Amino acid sequence: MSVNEQYKPLLEDKTYLRHFWHPVCTLAEFEKSNPSGHGPMAVTLLGEQVVLARLNGTVTAAADRCAHRSAKLSIGRVCNRNGEDFLQCPYHGWEYDKGGACKLVPACPDKSIPPKARITTYDCEVKYDIVWVRLDSSFDCTEIPYLSDWDTDGMQVIVADSYIWNTVAERRWENFTDFSHFAFVHPGTLYDPFFASHPTVNVNRVDGELQFKLAPPREMDGIPEEAPMGDFDYRCTMPYAINLEIKLWRDDSRFILWTTACPVDEKTCRNFMIIVREKDGQPDHMHLAFQKRVLNEDQPIIQSQWPAEISNSEISVATDKVSIQYRKWHRELSMAALKGKEEFRAVLRSNVTDESAS
Repeated sequence: MSVNEQYKPLLEDKTYLRHFWHPVCTLAEFEKSNPSGHGPMAVTLLGEQVVLARLNGTVTAAADRCAHRSAKLSIGRVCNRNGEDFLQCPYHGWEYDKGGACKLVPACPDKSIPPKARITTYDCEVKYDIVWVRLDSSFDCTEIPYLSDWDTDGMQVIVADSYIWNTVAERRWENFTDFSHFAFVHPGTLYDPFFASHPTVNVNRVDGELQFKLAPPREMDGIPEEAPMGDFDYRCTMPYAINLEIKLWRDDSRFILWTTACPVDEKTCRNFMIIVREKDGQPDHMHLAFQKRVLNEDQPIIQSQWPAEISNSEISVATDKVSIQYRKWHRELSMAALKGKEEFRAVLRSNVTDESAS
C-alpha cells in the first residue's frame, strides 16, 4: 500500500470552501504593497492567483491574469483616466474597470473592444482592517466571521501582521482549539504540565458557529503574569475563524484573542490575529511578543504533521471532541455543496446541542 493510499485525505473535495469569505491580507499590508497605496497586490487563495487593487476608493479582487496575453495584472499599475481608476496590464496596457471589463486597448484605440475582453472578478470587502475575498458568490449564504468588541468603546485593538505556516488551515484551526497540547507544548507559558488531564466540553453547533467553553484549573503554578489566563469562551465561525473571549483571572477584565486563516493552497495557510482588550495601560508590543512566543512553540509541531492534509487514518480519543465535531461539520459541508445551495445552507445553519460533556 502506498503512502497516498494509506493516508487518504479526510476531505477529498474542498471546492465548498470557495463559497466562504476568506482573509487574504491586512489592510496595512495591502496599502504597503505598492507606493501608491492602491495596489495592485498579488495574493493566492485556494490555489487561485488573485490581484487586489483599490479602484475609485474600493478595494477590488480579480483573477490575476490579463485576458489578452495572460500577463499578471499584479505587476501592472492602477491608473486614472478622466477621473476613473483602472487596473492596467503591464504588457500591452489594457485597462480594466472594477467590474472586470476592459475599457481601453491602447494599440487599437478606434476599434471596438471585444465583448470577451474582461477578467473574472470576485466579491471583496474590507472588515476588521482585513481584506476578505469570496471566490464563488452563487450560494450567497456566508458572511465574514464574527469578532466581538471590534467597535466597543473602552476596548483597545491590535491588528497583527499576517504570517505564513507550512500547513493546511484546518490543522491551524485544530491547533488553536486543542486543549490537550497545552501541557506539553506550552509548559510554563500557558499551562502547568501537572494538569495534563482535563474534562471534555460541550460542543454546540449554532448558526454557522461551533461554540464551547473551558475553565482551566486556577491552581496552576508557574504561569507568567502576561499570559491571558482565565475562563475561555470560544465562538468559531466556519470554516477557520476563532473568537476566544477570556475573562481574565487577574482582574476580571475581558480579553479577546481572534484568529483566522487563509487557505493559500494545499500545503500553506496565511494566518491572522487580532487582540481586543480592555484598556490596561500596557504597551501593545508586550501582548504581541507573548503571542509570538506561543506561536513559536506551536509552529514546528504543527508543520511536522504529515501528510499536510488531515487524513482518515488519525486516531481520536474523548478529549479530541472539538476537532471531531469540526471535522464532521467540514465533511457535511463538503457533501452538501455538491447537492446545491439549499442543502449547503441547511447544513451550514444547522443547530446541534451537545449535552454529553463529562
